[in-house]
Amino acid sequence: MCLIWLTKFPKHIAGQELRKHVLLLLKIETHNDRIWWTQELKEWYERHKDYINEKTINTETERYWYTHKLLRRSYFTIKRALPNMFHYLDNPNIPKTTNGIEGYFSHLKNHLDLHRGLTLKNRINFIKWYIYFSNEK
Repeated sequence: MCLIWLTKFPKHIAGQELRKHVLLLLKIETHNDRIWWTQELKEWYERHKDYINEKTINTETERYWYTHKLLRRSYFTIKRALPNMFHYLDNPNIPKTTNGIEGYFSHLKNHLDLHRGLTLKNRINFIKWYIYFSNEK
């Protein structure tokens, strides 16, 4: 999601740097890589803290909002996810990305779309049976 929020060609240097940093995530193979990556993220935040926290104020209503909300959202999403981002380093059975499970759920959603008229109870049962028979294979 961060890459979507940061766009392909960010205009400001803070966005450009964060985008490059996010792209390095999939190259993390060891705990040393993780430590380096998180340290770089902290340094990036310290360099661009004022820009990220910049506010725009409506003088009539005295309300404010963060000027660079997508950049801010990207950073804080990563920061909140950090405790759970690198479990794959300790357990080789955990994949680096969620691509596989997203594909699984897209198939499930396609099958559910074919049965649009199901009640909530029947939808839940459909999902349970779908998962049961998928795991049986």
